[in-house]
Amino acid sequence: MRGRNTERGATTVELAMYMPVLFFVIFVTVQAAMLFLGNQAASAAAREAARVARSGGGSAEAMADGRARGQEYAATVGHGVIENVQVQVNGVADRQIRATVTGRGIQVVPWLPGLNITQVAQGPIEEFRPDEGGPGL
Repeated sequence: MRGRNTERGATTVELAMYMPVLFFVIFVTVQAAMLFLGNQAASAAAREAARVARSGGGSAEAMADGRARGQEYAATVGHGVIENVQVQVNGVADRQIRATVTGRGIQVVPWLPGLNITQVAQGPIEEFRPDEGGPGL
């Protein structure tokens, strides 16, 4: 009977030792998920900004509209997962538009800082081309 009492309190000590590790793993997993969601939101905002600028013909007004739409989209879709969002829309060589969205991921773990997020979307400026077919088209 005396041997039964020697294990008394061992579960409490084990729990006290393993809980910080378990909490750390949970918080790091949540941090990684928030970073993934922040990347997805930044990518969607970059695609939307590029789409608006491309469909406007690549003019200065279209690029400003794309920039504004990217900011609006990032604020809506990225609410709670990305902060300090900046959207840049530029024309690049060969009649292409490039939209770059940068921001900072939300910090979940206090000693693990939020990471910088950058996503780029690029595509050709959309233009109208009439059909080149014969009279039957």
